[in-house]
Amino acid sequence: MSEVAENSVDKRGSILQGAFDEFCENGFLAASMDRISKRAGASKRTVYRYFESKEVLFQTLMLRQWRVIADNLKVSYQPGMDIREQLIEMGRAQARLYTSPEVMNANKMLMTEILRDPELVREIQNEVDYTASFEQLFKEAAADGVLTIPNPRQAAEEFISLLKGKAFWPFMLGAPLVKPDEMDAMIDQSVDMMMNQYGA
Repeated sequence: MSEVAENSVDKRGSILQGAFDEFCENGFLAASMDRISKRAGASKRTVYRYFESKEVLFQTLMLRQWRVIADNLKVSYQPGMDIREQLIEMGRAQARLYTSPEVMNANKMLMTEILRDPELVREIQNEVDYTASFEQLFKEAAADGVLTIPNPRQAAEEFISLLKGKAFWPFMLGAPLVKPDEMDAMIDQSVDMMMNQYGA
């Protein structure tokens, strides 16, 4: 990567960080492009060169956060490995997100604005598929005969929803972060439910 390209990436990253800090502190409506440019150490003209509007900045932050989540939820089926242990690992992949103050506070800020104005993310809401790797694992496990799953997509969504309902949404509504030992218990309960439903 050339020095110019590296500087461009750095500047874009600085603007996104400045925007994130501004949105966290003041919310989307009260956020100021002037303050974002100051936080980023860039001119307002530079900010608009990278992002044409405050809405586009927010959408870019949202998409980046969704990709972080999707990357952390990447798992793969391991033939021969106990399937219950693999489901526990899937739960732990979610737990790393749901017990991270940084990730969850970012989600809370973004979710607050999404709930206020769903149109902010309508154009990008299908850009990232959280369930893809979970779905693939279930599909391969079913093909291998260790699970009986007629609809791997549905099973993936169910599994994600089990922990999301216990750890993600309560935090969004004001509850404290789930503690690691509590999360371990939640994972065990969720895996038991999946095994009861889909165990071969």
